[in-house]
Amino acid sequence: MKKWIGGAVKLAEESLREKIRGKKIALMINATAIMGDGRLLLDVIVEEKWADVAFILGMEHGVRCNFQPGEHDEAGIDEKTGIPVISLYDFPERRPPVSYLSQVDAVVYCTQDSGVRHWTFTPWMIYLVDAAAQAGCEMIVLDRPNPIRGDIVEGNIPDAYVPNLLCGFDYPLRHGMTVGELAYMYNEEKGIGAKLTVLKMEGWKRDMWYDETGLLWLPPTPNMPTPDSFLYFCTVGLMQGSNISFGRMSTTPYQFIGLPAFSSEELATELNSRDFDDVYFVPKFNMATTVDSQKTPLPCNGVLITIRNRDSFRAVRTQLHIMDALQKLYAPDKWIFDFKVARFWARKRLGTDELHSIIERGESPLALLDKWEADAIAFEERRRKYLLY
Repeated sequence: MKKWIGGAVKLAEESLREKIRGKKIALMINATAIMGDGRLLLDVIVEEKWADVAFILGMEHGVRCNFQPGEHDEAGIDEKTGIPVISLYDFPERRPPVSYLSQVDAVVYCTQDSGVRHWTFTPWMIYLVDAAAQAGCEMIVLDRPNPIRGDIVEGNIPDAYVPNLLCGFDYPLRHGMTVGELAYMYNEEKGIGAKLTVLKMEGWKRDMWYDETGLLWLPPTPNMPTPDSFLYFCTVGLMQGSNISFGRMSTTPYQFIGLPAFSSEELATELNSRDFDDVYFVPKFNMATTVDSQKTPLPCNGVLITIRNRDSFRAVRTQLHIMDALQKLYAPDKWIFDFKVARFWARKRLGTDELHSIIERGESPLALLDKWEADAIAFEERRRKYLLY
């Protein structure tokens, strides 16, 4: 079988092999950890016996990234490698079990981050820093690119920081960090004291998009088909606490917003009247799920979000404009922002009540633009000493 040659960015795979040689280890890893030659890191570690792998810590979407959101593998074993899978869903607050980590010399983390705060893989990594420190085992992060660039920071800093799976600690919605940098920052700022090693990439530059790295791509979830999906995820993700459809279980997940009660033409006209140069909203009908319909697609009227210049496009600014348009046209009867069971996770995703309060009062969320921009600028200065690239 011919192997992929690789591109501009190289992962520190050889350094990892030397680092774990002869050790008993655990893995927090999934199929997004693709090596430069196209093989899955998980399979290579096991097949080439880089180390004695005791178990894999199983996160959302499963070790092989083949489950829908919220689903996980309950079988207890990775079928291909035969390695036990310890589902993190089985433990309090879904935190990695310290008692298990106490049995290994080191734990290796390598998954693909989204570049967006409310992405469960990365808060799980933050939980792992805590658990590794308590267990006294080494934690090794094989770093991977931020897929939506490392030089653009957008969005609010959570003002009521409580660690959860949608907010690992107090960093912006679009953070512009790699997972290694976030682990390093958290360990240092919070005084965790984990024995942490970050194995750096070669060739990654902060202004790179994922498709410019030369690294192969495997969707981390069924609803993230391409690397650009993360940019759309950043554009609509805060609205996951509402009743709206994001096009999941369709061919355009997170690139579509709509509901059966919307008018596609009306919504597109309103959004395009805002004179965006870098994004256009196309009227579209879609069969997609909503919060109410769960896994059953419904006929939805809405818009397709078409990014025309991703370098100048600002996802968080656009998201506030989308919410402002929905507030103007469809609230409170058709568009419901604080919606049923989604309410609990919506507030965790935001890390603040300020957006909910504004919308509940019938005011414009655009009032938050200046504050959130100031949050992002302050974070850029705060993160400076933790940047590895």
